Amino acid sequence: MISKSMNGANMRSPKIISENGQIQQNKASEQKHFVLSTNMDKIFLSLDQIQRPEQAMRRIHDALLPYASPVEVRSNRHVLKVPGEQNCIWLVSSGNLSYFRRYDDLKIAISPAPVVAGLATLFSPFDRHVYRASRGAKVASLSLPLAHSVINDLNLWKDVSEVLGYVVQMMCYRDEHLVSKDSYNIIRAKLVEYLNKKDLNELDQTGIAAYILSTTHLSRSLVYNYLSSLTEGGYIKIDKGKLIEIVKLPEHY
Repeated sequence: MISKSMNGANMRSPKIISENGQIQQNKASEQKHFVLSTNMDKIFLSLDQIQRPEQAMRRIHDALLPYASPVEVRSNRHVLKVPGEQNCIWLVSSGNLSYFRRYDDLKIAISPAPVVAGLATLFSPFDRHVYRASRGAKVASLSLPLAHSVINDLNLWKDVSEVLGYVVQMMCYRDEHLVSKDSYNIIRAKLVEYLNKKDLNELDQTGIAAYILSTTHLSRSLVYNYLSSLTEGGYIKIDKGKLIEIVKLPEHY
């Protein structure tokens, strides 16, 4: 049985579940040395290749905010809703916004303020996602017709296209890393993603195991097996359940 403590002191030798369902013993030793190569980063899209359109996001946010109505954030578990509105534009001025798939509540993204969410619904109704804001976040909303009118009057469609282009790139990133037969590729992407976003308030309170479990459908035992193996192999450093450093990551595991 695998301990849920990430300190590694009371763990047995880690086991990795391979894709054919067999269990293999993994040891980062002279007999099996894992070398990090650049092939993985050449094949898969990396977060470093995606630039968030900060200025475009800020211009849209600032233009819409005077017309928006404040929304109370009860807790970070509360799904943002506006009575009588199926779709609307959400503005987050402080804190961060998490995106979840509606049908299974899987977390698919988290963004720091300023955030303008729901822009795709300006063109076509889309209710596949729900949103949750971090505790203490400043959130406002406005109707689609009003948002459309303001954006049209201020000629902000180029900024809208930049933001939606960024969304498409992030969806490509998720597709390449998570729609995969290789569970290690998913773990690897989530480790990099977690460390890249560790400055967000929500992630500061979330351990790496919990983060991976909330953003993938990987089993608990598989996630803990990989984390303990990578920790004992010296590839990553975890303190009190939180990932603090990626030393190096092997291409295959």
